[in-house]
Amino acid sequence: MRSIRPFALPIAGVLLAALHCNCARAEIRVQGEADDVRVEARDATVGEILAALGERFALRFRGTTGGGGVTATFAGPLRRVVARVLDGYNYVIESRGDDLEVIVLSTTSPHAVAPPVVAPPTRPAKSTRRSE
Repeated sequence: MRSIRPFALPIAGVLLAALHCNCARAEIRVQGEADDVRVEARDATVGEILAALGERFALRFRGTTGGGGVTATFAGPLRRVVARVLDGYNYVIESRGDDLEVIVLSTTSPHAVAPPVVAPPTRPAKSTRRSE
């Protein structure tokens, strides 16, 4: 009969490493009122920061944000803080009273993209054919 013990130690090591990775989660602290917000983020994604702001203020967001970790402190009015958090993204902020809706469109491109060229409308050619 074979012993299972030689396999138990590597499996236990992998499980402990996985548990350790889950402990190093993002940390986000949101303080203040909408006109003077302070956000301290450590290893947080842009989506996590926006979600934390949405828990405290009347802010909703939709769209795809990147998965990279952000470590920074943002301070100022809510709208300016959101704009700084979204630096590097194409986005729209819509105000409805005290509510903000943020739509993240895409990340910005390092290359300039020309707007599409739209041809002017053409008039249909007049027929020179006569009916008999």
